[in-house]
Amino acid sequence: MAHIPEEIIDEIRRRADIIDVIGTTVSLQKRGNDYWACCPFHQEKTPSFKVDQQRQTYYCFGCKKSGNVFHFVQESINTDFVGAVEWLADRLGIVIPERGVGSGDAAAAAKRREWRDAGMRLLGDCAEWFRQNMATPQARQAHDYLQSREIDADAVARFQLGYSPDSWDTLCQWAQRQGYSPDLLLATGMAVQKEGHKTIYDRFRGRLMFPIWDELGRVVGFSARVLDPAIKTSKYINSPESEFFQKGSILYAFNFARQSLKQFGHALVCEGQLDVIACHRAGLTHAIAAQGTAFTANHARLLKRSANEVVLAFDADTAGEKAAQRTVALLHGAGMSVSVVTLPQGEDPDSVFRKGGASALQQIMSNSQPAVPYLFQQSSAHHDLARPEGLSAVVNDVLAAIKPIEDAVIRTAHCQWLSQQVNLPERVLFDALQALRSEHREFAMSSQATPWAAKPPAMPVFQAPVAASEQTLQALLDLILHHEAPARMLAAEQDVHEVIPDTPLGQALMRVLAAVDQNEWDDVEHELVQYDLVRDPLVGAVLAQSHFSGHTTIAAPGDAAVAEKHRQAYADCLQRLRLERLNAQIEARKAQLATASGDDARRLQGELMELLSQKSQLRGGKR
Repeated sequence: MAHIPEEIIDEIRRRADIIDVIGTTVSLQKRGNDYWACCPFHQEKTPSFKVDQQRQTYYCFGCKKSGNVFHFVQESINTDFVGAVEWLADRLGIVIPERGVGSGDAAAAAKRREWRDAGMRLLGDCAEWFRQNMATPQARQAHDYLQSREIDADAVARFQLGYSPDSWDTLCQWAQRQGYSPDLLLATGMAVQKEGHKTIYDRFRGRLMFPIWDELGRVVGFSARVLDPAIKTSKYINSPESEFFQKGSILYAFNFARQSLKQFGHALVCEGQLDVIACHRAGLTHAIAAQGTAFTANHARLLKRSANEVVLAFDADTAGEKAAQRTVALLHGAGMSVSVVTLPQGEDPDSVFRKGGASALQQIMSNSQPAVPYLFQQSSAHHDLARPEGLSAVVNDVLAAIKPIEDAVIRTAHCQWLSQQVNLPERVLFDALQALRSEHREFAMSSQATPWAAKPPAMPVFQAPVAASEQTLQALLDLILHHEAPARMLAAEQDVHEVIPDTPLGQALMRVLAAVDQNEWDDVEHELVQYDLVRDPLVGAVLAQSHFSGHTTIAAPGDAAVAEKHRQAYADCLQRLRLERLNAQIEARKAQLATASGDDARRLQGELMELLSQKSQLRGGKR
């Protein structure tokens, strides 16, 4: 999603009570005005996780994590700000409108949203229907297959495996009795229709059903395995591409694995669903797989939002080797560090688990090697390094994986390592790599010619709910990092969470305020380093060069002028942040007013006048 309107974020903030959200994860106990629990982010026996309902914030005295309801969801499901907003909106029933929809299209957009919501409900209901069918006598073949693959009842329940009856229209009849239309069954891919006929029939018949979820845990499609070996058809069929299901952007079990990615420090990418299920049964709950297709650049971008390192565990055959080489390049292009597991010849994670159990699979998965040495080893096994042609083939195979890496230092280090392995001068490899990168850029540029009917380019990824200037935020962070008095003043402001955006700079500011609240301001700079916030260039610039660190932290009796300077700087920063927020709200109301009429127009006009009045008062020195 390219943009989320500010009023939608405000509505989510108002409706998503932090007690309700956190209460679904941990058991909260009220003490005085606050709520306490054992922290969901680290292991502890004594509750040190405090939730302040009045401020709608949380803080852990143990691991020091803190923030608002958006931060909690980000930490809990391991996503970014946009993902947290979407997750909360989905559960609150709040529709995030499409960007660029004008007044004439508003009704059509509402119908499209209703259509899509109905489709999502249908897919979820179908998954439950398939699951319930597992309890029928007709599902005997499904149970026999699961037993042959040694998949236990716990795994069947966790991954919600189901059965589609071996009949032509049982699902279609059931769904239409539930009120779903034939058009919706066709649009979601649950039904098919022969050309020239009105009758629809079930797409999935007599198969073991694997629900496919998006990153928010909603069913968007299915993968179905044939159960009767006598039937000459594809072993697996998937939901077709549709507005609900885009296989190139879906990772199987990603909704289960997201939280585990933080625990393991990397993602484990397998080839198939049964491999993923085997890994999860073995305790490797960070395992995922591309859904019904080869790994794509979209998969890499999706994964990058939750992990920086990836371990590949593809089948030990020629196809698996080729898939690994292609996937390494895609992940390198997304800025990720990649390692590869070498499985025994002819084995996959599922077969390893069935033969040796959890310990055998865990042992193999713990012995990965960096991707570049792995690719060199695999290519060398197929080419004779003693011959110039073989040497060239190996070098080009490895350079193809290095080429997409944007970090020049990492590229150089890989080339230096490869130079030592093949006994070629580094300059030769650098020149070859540069030629490959130049070809890649030329191809990319030639591919950018856009036909007149093509879609417009996507809007940049949404960054923050408030368009606060980076300079103002940097100045405010600089001030409260080095002087406790303005830090305490800011922590006491009632609207602090509204005027500080959810960007790295904003997160750094909130970390300082959390430290102030717990009387740990003296150690806050170390905390910013601990949370890797200093890696952001804007935050790092504040720590590298301060305009306020030259003054004493606590003003001496004769330093009234210094204290006044700090107070004025603080007031100026806060006023700018509030003005920017008001300006954003004013522009939003104007845009709404331009398409409104009747009572809505009068209500919006009143809100606009109130905002303009607040802006006038703020410019006059009042809050």
